[in-house]
Formats: sequence, structure tokens, C-alpha cells
Amino acid sequence: MAEKRFMSKLTAVGEEKISQATISGSPAGFAFMAVGDGGGRVPVLDPTPVGLVNEVYRSALNSLTLVDKSRNIIQAEIIIPSQAGGFTLREAALFDDVGACLAVASIPETYKPLLAEGAGRHQVIRIWLAVSSAASVQLNADPSVIVATAAELKKAQDAAQDYTDGVAGTLTETLKTALADAMKTAIRDVWEDDNPVGTVRLFQQKIDPNVKWPWSTWVYLGENKTLRLGKQDGSDVLTTGGADSIQLGKDNLPNVQIDISGKAESVDLGTKKAAAAGGHIHKGGLLAPGNEYSKTPIGSNNQVDVSLRNTDAAPDHEHDVYIGPHEHIINGKTSALGNGSSIDITNSFIKLMGWYRTA
Repeated sequence: MAEKRFMSKLTAVGEEKISQATISGSPAGFAFMAVGDGGGRVPVLDPTPVGLVNEVYRSALNSLTLVDKSRNIIQAEIIIPSQAGGFTLREAALFDDVGACLAVASIPETYKPLLAEGAGRHQVIRIWLAVSSAASVQLNADPSVIVATAAELKKAQDAAQDYTDGVAGTLTETLKTALADAMKTAIRDVWEDDNPVGTVRLFQQKIDPNVKWPWSTWVYLGENKTLRLGKQDGSDVLTTGGADSIQLGKDNLPNVQIDISGKAESVDLGTKKAAAAGGHIHKGGLLAPGNEYSKTPIGSNNQVDVSLRNTDAAPDHEHDVYIGPHEHIINGKTSALGNGSSIDITNSFIKLMGWYRTA
């Protein structure tokens, strides 16, 4: 026969408390369970155990039940949550509400991992303990720390389903309709709280809220618009403005003056001849060789008319003109710059659909 390695025993304190409970009629209370690593090995229980070799975790009992009435065997249970771990379980002990150790047990070696190690689980530890009288043990636990096992939950779920199915079968159609209407009203009330008039909704696909929620009225914000927050008092809500391009004018330039002045390059033009011109004649009077231009009488008693004549004609002629080195002051305007094209100032963007509720 294989050697019995795992067992549970009452401590001397535990036996005494259960004996006193049997006499007094007040049951002994198991309140906590602690587990330990046994100092590196599964401990062999002494005839008179006193406690754990090395405690690593303690918790209030999840449950304490009577599993074999004929043999007075009780079962104590705790559930170690997934966030606790990083130790190996080899021993367990039961304590009362004042911390006295009432029983100890050796258990199969089991490693309880931490979530940070890449694995985690809830670990259920149950101790079966034979007592002299099950009536001397308080079979209850703190309801605030009770955790149901999956089997217990399934059993409770099946019982609840059977009950609700039975009740639902007795409901009248009128009551069913009333419940459905009440549910719709409750859902609508929640929706109204989340979407009051003035709500703005953005969508990344083509959705018309007037169709999706036909009991409400929505207006589209407009195409190719950029959202900008208004004043906190709401006085400028829904006002529009701005543009995606601008044109610079004189008033947009910096308020500065640019001086332009200078002189033409100094050049010595030397002596130049005037164009040939100026041909002319003069009135020469008597005996002049030119053409007659008038007559005049001469003498006193024996007057004679004589011709007054021009001089010979002087031909066109040139003159030398000295200009010399000189310069000129200049001013003026540059040629037109650019062609007046607008400047695109559109920011990088992503387009969404936007609606706001009006009723």
C-alpha cells in the first residue's frame, strides 16, 4: 500500500476549541485559511502540529461546508485570485477569527504563477478535515468574500432560467407589449440624454442621422469647412468666415519706405557738330549783288528810282558744339512684379461628415 503523503490534522488548540464547543454548545469558528511553501518541501505532519513552516498567502474562507455527515468531515475552501502568486503551495492551515491555528494540512506541490510571468489563474484550495462532532463547527463564511465556482454558477444559472421561463410563460401578451414599450421608452430616454438639441455628431462614413434617428432633426454642417471653437457664451455659434486662399495687396506689405536714387554714368561726349542748316540772305541796299527786294527814289530835282537788292545767299552750314563730361539725375518705377495669383493656405486635413441636431 502506498504511503499516505497528504493529510490534514487538528492542532492541539483546534482539538481543545472543538471540545469546548461541544460542551458549551457554541460552535468553534473557522475563519481563515493560509497556505505555505513548506520551506521547499511538502512537510510531514507531526503528531501534534502547531502551524505552517513558511506562510505565503492568507485569505478569509470562501466556504465551510459539511461533506460527510456520517464521518463528521467538513470542507474548508479559499480561492487565490490570479493577481496573487509567484510561490509554490505545499501546506495549508485553518485559523479562527482571533488568529489561533486550528488545523494544518499537507497538500500536493503546486506552483501558483503571477500574471506578470505570462500566465495566471484562480487557484482553489480545499481541505477536508475530520472533527469529533460536525455540530461543534460553525458552518458558514463571510458573505462579502464568497466567490462562486463555475459549477455553482452554472447550477444557479439553470435554476434562475427555469424560474424565469416559468414566469415568462404566464405573462399575457398585453404585459409583454407593455414591457417592450417600457424598454423602448427607457432606451429613448437614455439616447435623448446623450443627444440633446445642439449636439454635434461626426461620422467617418456616409450616415444621415435624420434617417438613422427619424424622431430627431439634424442639419449638415457644410462642405469643405474647418471647425473652430466659438466663444464660451455661445454668442458666435454657427458664424462662418475665412478662406483657403489669400491675395496680397499693397496694404498687406510691411509699412516701410524704399528709397531709390542715383546718377547716370558720367560720359565725355566731346565736341559735336550741329546739323547743317541756317541758309539765309540779308538786305544789302544799293549795288548789292542779290535779287531786288524794293525800289527807292534818289535825287531832288531829277529823281530816279533805283533798286534795293539783297546780298548773296549764304548756304546751309554747320557749327561745332562742345558738350563735355556730364551726368543726369534719374528716378522712376520698377516693372510690374508677379501676376497677382492667390496663395493657397489650406492646412493638412482629414474629411469627416458632420451634423448638428436642431430638434
